[in-house]
Amino acid sequence: MAQSAQVQKNQDITVREQTVSERFTLMVVKELSSTVGHGIELSEDQKRLAQHLFVKIDATLNALEVKRAQQDRNGTPITWANVNMQKLALDAMHRIELGLDALIPNHIHPIPYLNKKTGKYDLDLRIGYSGKDYYRRGIALEKPKDIIYELVYSTDKFVAHKRSLGNEGDSYEFEITQPFDRGDVVGGFGYIVYDDPSKNKLILVTKKDFDKSRKAAKSDEFWGKHPVEMMYKTLVHRVTDKLTMDPRKVTASFAAVEQQEYEAEVEAEIQREANQDIIDVQAETAEAQVPDTENPPMTEQEKAEALEREKKEAEQGELFNKGSRRPNF
Repeated sequence: MAQSAQVQKNQDITVREQTVSERFTLMVVKELSSTVGHGIELSEDQKRLAQHLFVKIDATLNALEVKRAQQDRNGTPITWANVNMQKLALDAMHRIELGLDALIPNHIHPIPYLNKKTGKYDLDLRIGYSGKDYYRRGIALEKPKDIIYELVYSTDKFVAHKRSLGNEGDSYEFEITQPFDRGDVVGGFGYIVYDDPSKNKLILVTKKDFDKSRKAAKSDEFWGKHPVEMMYKTLVHRVTDKLTMDPRKVTASFAAVEQQEYEAEVEAEIQREANQDIIDVQAETAEAQVPDTENPPMTEQEKAEALEREKKEAEQGELFNKGSRRPNF
């Protein structure tokens, strides 16, 4: 009897339908393999990252489609059926190869843009400041021991000590004198710490630098609503740009995401100079680089529950019922 039950259990495991996130992972591999002309294999860790990316994208598309339907019933639905999957597969693989986890806050922000030529949404898998800090540390010629990021307020005391004859490496003095009413942000600094103190590097970012980044943004909405968070994001980007990259670690994925970031900055600058809006999605979806107060990041328990719920739905065959917004990979 026990043996029969075990056989039945094994059969149940064998016939278990793949979850949608698993099908998404296979789709990424298939699309990428056809693009590069040879087979691609993902490690178990990369498969996990791909499944996490699916969960993040799926939640984002569903949330944005609800808002779109409320604002513009005649617009193109923000659903999987209207996503440029070939572009998504390639961009997804670049993020996966860099080790970015979409379920970690500020690693990846999926942002859909409607492509008027194709009639489909191109998904910009925008890398957040935590994601950039993560992958740039890993590709650095010498991995730093730590990187300290701090915004400096008008009541703080800050003194910078650059490397000099009597100072073997950069250093600083920083004191928060009024922790509960620090005033306005006047600048920021990043301190890259190495095992060898003589290599420690201090990077300063001025208020003018923050203002320049704000003017270059596609939309002023996020800067207007979340100025502190946007200044912190700018600080992280400026500091991590100072890390020297190891040529032996630079991959096609690294080059691709860096190029995409550069092109986005150039496009924003052109748009600002031309004083025109070229984005087809509502501005509030265009630059989700700050904490979402309406939809806060998933806790570890919520992540586990989301993945478990997906498995149960797949087993019950509910994901592909008529009218479902889910993808048919």
